[in-house]
Amino acid sequence: MEGHHQLNEIASFVRLLPTPITSVTHNENEVIAGDKGGNISKWCISNGRISWSRQLDPSVSDIHIVNNLVMVASGKYLYCLTLEEGSILWSVSFDGACDLLSPNEKTVWATSSVYEIEIGHYVNCKVQELDSQNGAMIQSLDLPSKAWSIESTGADCILGLGRPDPGVYFIRSGTGKLEPKTEAPDLPIIESVRSSTGSISFLTASGTAFEIDSRGHLQNIVDEATCVGYRHDGTWLCQSSKRKNGLNVSDDSHIRLAEARFVVCSETMTVTMTKSEPTKGIIQLNNLDVTWSHRGEVTSYNGQGDRISIGYSTGEIILLESRVVESRARAADVNGEDKSEIRARLRMLRFE
Repeated sequence: MEGHHQLNEIASFVRLLPTPITSVTHNENEVIAGDKGGNISKWCISNGRISWSRQLDPSVSDIHIVNNLVMVASGKYLYCLTLEEGSILWSVSFDGACDLLSPNEKTVWATSSVYEIEIGHYVNCKVQELDSQNGAMIQSLDLPSKAWSIESTGADCILGLGRPDPGVYFIRSGTGKLEPKTEAPDLPIIESVRSSTGSISFLTASGTAFEIDSRGHLQNIVDEATCVGYRHDGTWLCQSSKRKNGLNVSDDSHIRLAEARFVVCSETMTVTMTKSEPTKGIIQLNNLDVTWSHRGEVTSYNGQGDRISIGYSTGEIILLESRVVESRARAADVNGEDKSEIRARLRMLRFE
């Protein structure tokens, strides 16, 4: 176990938006984040500079990068922006809030809902499939409950629904059919995580966590769970109150973080973290366990490539890169001839 760090000490850069971060994502070259106020910005990873900013309908709820386009769910709108300049190519409005997105090579799935204050319940819940190039509606399906998670499987999607008619449902592109996954328990879903192999893990409001494979067959199920996800080697992670030692990562190794609520992995590292302020967490990479803490609550996160991006209630966006984290954690000398990239990343560690 390496020493304890403040998260910004081992980050590649820290950036800031005016209000709490509600969605963050990245690819090989850019980090994009949106906040509760409808602000969305893109930063260049190579130099840390801001590329563009836009003001959209509050608040941003989901962001995805696909085919040099940026799909954004914000307020009642689905926006399609150009990745290079952030220009709006098209937008579509829904009757309620545009909640979650799942784009693929040709289309984008979008869920929407209306919160009825008088009855304290979500109504008019839908899922729509649209053409990514022009926003044309391909199909729109009524849902029995609000969708709290959405995962793509090729051109199709899998939805996790909450009350009053909970469960996991499969929708095929262009068919107009909502098919329940019979092996999945009919419990209210609150979140899902997809593995690199196509398996999907779900956490329910009743505390049951379960995993299905790409065909919908049940693989794992645990009661009294508080956290679910995957390690960067593909291992299924599930923390249960029955396991006092925390997340089980193998038969002989455990992540000891009793209050773990979120887990996110890239191809090279895994981050587990708490929700309450101040946030505490553990980073695992290359046989290192690095503990850290940071002020504020985690509100969004994403893992791709060798990087993990995290959004905070403070409006901060933090980018972690495995090489930089390892170098900082080991307190290595970064003056070697092959460390120029790391030195550049460390120089980016500042607020703009």
